[in-house]
Amino acid sequence: MGLVITDPLTLHIQQTYRNDVFAHQAVDVEDTNRSFRHAAYRQYVLWIHGRLQRDDRRTVPACCVKVVRAKFPSLTGNYTGFIPGRGVGW
Repeated sequence: MGLVITDPLTLHIQQTYRNDVFAHQAVDVEDTNRSFRHAAYRQYVLWIHGRLQRDDRRTVPACCVKVVRAKFPSLTGNYTGFIPGRGVGW
């Protein structure tokens, strides 16, 4: 899990490959951590479920969320959490 989901270099490569808008807009530690959390959750879903269709959304287990949030914490303590039915895909 450490190398696939929470390794900063792996996440940076994944963000570069996806041309991730969240990574490009990161201007401080809070934005960078938010970007890495988002990338880590995508990595988890890809690792466990494979590539999903556009409207197929999966919940990341709380144990994984806890590890990701500990590695890339929000300085304000605010987290979005899972938003069902958003329809943007992963």
